[in-house]
Amino acid sequence: MRAITFLVTLFVFFACSKNQTSEQQSETGTIMDDPPSPSLSLVWASDTSLRTPESVLYDPKRDVIYVANVNMNPWEKDGNGFISRMDLQGIVTDLHWVEGLHGPKGMGVLNGSLFVADIDEVVEIDIASGSIKARYPVEGTPTLNDITIGSGSVFISGSDSNKVFELRDGTISEVMSEDFGRPNGLFWEPERLLMLTSNSSMLKSIDLESGTITDLVGELGHGDGIVPVGNGDYLGSSWKGEIFYISADWTSTQLLDTRDQEINAADIDYIREQQLLFVPTFFDNRVVAYKLSMR
Repeated sequence: MRAITFLVTLFVFFACSKNQTSEQQSETGTIMDDPPSPSLSLVWASDTSLRTPESVLYDPKRDVIYVANVNMNPWEKDGNGFISRMDLQGIVTDLHWVEGLHGPKGMGVLNGSLFVADIDEVVEIDIASGSIKARYPVEGTPTLNDITIGSGSVFISGSDSNKVFELRDGTISEVMSEDFGRPNGLFWEPERLLMLTSNSSMLKSIDLESGTITDLVGELGHGDGIVPVGNGDYLGSSWKGEIFYISADWTSTQLLDTRDQEINAADIDYIREQQLLFVPTFFDNRVVAYKLSMR
């Protein structure tokens, strides 16, 4: 009888010790069943001297942020649009760096030039002098929106026209015309062109050689900007005021929602090395920087 009692006591002791060890491991974080989850924390917000900022672009060579100001109406050819420059602390260093645009939106840097989508033309700005070098008009009503650079070309989305254009060697051509669901954000990769749409709320993958279009993930709001995180994942913005983390398995997580405050989230950019996300707030007239963390 004593032997049986001893064995039962020994069993209970080891069982309790195992449970306590598991609890301690869980509390200290040594056991992690779930993968790290992303989050955003506010770093800074610029002043409100900007005028309806629609797009931001970080230039690593010059360590400067370009801001495209549509200045009220994004689709009116009113001549009041301009490009600003900011530093990485959120200080506007040159508010009216380049003027003479209408509704400037997406931007990209190639061979010392800043290319800007401006309603029905792509404007090339010489970065060294801050002057407009050339204008490349597109016939009809292309509603040019975002820009991405790849393989020596400038790719441009046409939102209401549901088209993709390519500027190469001074000539613009139409690459694709499909019912995309109002294409907006573009990001070029060697094997594909990623497209974020604002009406169909979808992130799509386009094979430029075959023309094959693949839907990757949906329910992304009024899709605006798409940028890579650097680990196979992406960040996407919804113009009405949301930021989504899009994982490589094509699931999405909402990281930011400022819709109730009526603060927009337009065409974003991201510095991988610093985990800094820049969000132009459109009618709120600011650029806001957030730190991306994985917890």
